[in-house]
Amino acid sequence: MITFVVDERVRGLAHDLLPRDVDVEFIDLADDAVRFDHLMHRPLLAAVALAGHGKALRAALAACVPARLAVVELDPEQPKAGGTELVRLLMAEVAASCRQIGEARAVAAQMRLESMDLATRLREIEALLHGLGSPQFSKALSWQPGGSLLTLTPGQSVGQVLPMSAVSLTAIDLWFPQVVMPVVDDLAVTIEDAAGQVYPLQPVNPDMGLETGWLRFGLAEPIPGVGRDCRVTLTWSGEGSISLGLSQAVPDPRFRATPSAGRGPDETLALCAWQSLGGIRLPACAPAFSSGRAVSILKAEFIRASALPRPQLLAMPVLATDHVSTAFWEKEDAILVHPSRSGPACAIIRGVDLAGLSHLSALVNVGHARAPSLNFALGVAPQGAVDEDGHWQRRLGPWLTGMPAQSWGQAHCLPVEPITGKADILLATSLATDVPNDLSWGLFRGFRFSHGNGAASCAAARDEAAAEDRAVQA
Repeated sequence: MITFVVDERVRGLAHDLLPRDVDVEFIDLADDAVRFDHLMHRPLLAAVALAGHGKALRAALAACVPARLAVVELDPEQPKAGGTELVRLLMAEVAASCRQIGEARAVAAQMRLESMDLATRLREIEALLHGLGSPQFSKALSWQPGGSLLTLTPGQSVGQVLPMSAVSLTAIDLWFPQVVMPVVDDLAVTIEDAAGQVYPLQPVNPDMGLETGWLRFGLAEPIPGVGRDCRVTLTWSGEGSISLGLSQAVPDPRFRATPSAGRGPDETLALCAWQSLGGIRLPACAPAFSSGRAVSILKAEFIRASALPRPQLLAMPVLATDHVSTAFWEKEDAILVHPSRSGPACAIIRGVDLAGLSHLSALVNVGHARAPSLNFALGVAPQGAVDEDGHWQRRLGPWLTGMPAQSWGQAHCLPVEPITGKADILLATSLATDVPNDLSWGLFRGFRFSHGNGAASCAAARDEAAAEDRAVQA
């Protein structure tokens, strides 16, 4: 508590003027034997003396109190002036105390914020380490294409909030059903965080996306800081229009793709978002099926299942006693291939004009919520070739294995023989585990055809086919 040193001669007046909760030390200047050493460590605010005796009081206290201590003289005849001075000192003390309290609270808040930021960052790093097992990378989002498209005209943009933290965001993969390089050079991709900071992304190794449709846009370094929301924006400045792949419909409108003009779709953008530490090499955004021949691809097109001829069942296990079928589902706009527990089933779509085909991919989906895990494979052959030799398995691409119920993915294949005209498309499914095949809805919902330099593609495919035939004969 603050203390006032009061001359004994103004005891009554000081008692009336000073607040009741302050500490008052009365001294008698007429007593020369009194020492004031006990005042050296007291929180003195001011000294109160009788009018005309201020210098005497200061001289008596000079040895034990600071020289800057304020001395207030009280005149019993006119106490108002002295009282005003005491009030001014008390108000100044209150203001100083409030300022010190505010500064202390500001410092405490700053320390609390810094500690919270540090704790949040440590938790994020810890979660990354525990989730991965090693400090490398994490696929934060994976929204597979569902067959719907969004078209941007020149000058138009589309944005979407990503339900993830912007911290450590490194790259975003986008799916283009029709575009090939260098058309995508006119597409600007940016990330904006909750603080308003904008981070531009640049295409990374674009050749990887020519055949599969996936293109990666990366940052120079991962986004630093503490957890905060982010938004991706795509702006098209090229000639004509560009099509973007969409994923599944979502109920929350915040996470839907929102174009700058016109009504937006109910779906999200088809994308994959990657978080990593600095200096980590991310895996390829899509497999390189053509072994470096992707640069020969000149165009790509996306075709829905309804635009193709109706499928026919080509092959099924000899010992199959359960239900095996294929059909086109008009309401779903998808082709069903229902496999057997005894082995894979294969459907065929005959007579599709695919001259110069370099790469074929299909959007696949396990359609029922209670379906077992399924495997998918895609193949292509010149029209009638499978009917002549029956070897449909060797014309399939790699199997896409273990897809759970209602999951989405992409199956891919390269033509084993050169496709110079019409071709047959092979659609194969199988069960991933030995369980009953009830509700095994293997759906093919859309196809992406990549065409390239006809001569180069045919020659390369012919060489691969010859090499495989020699290996089979050996």
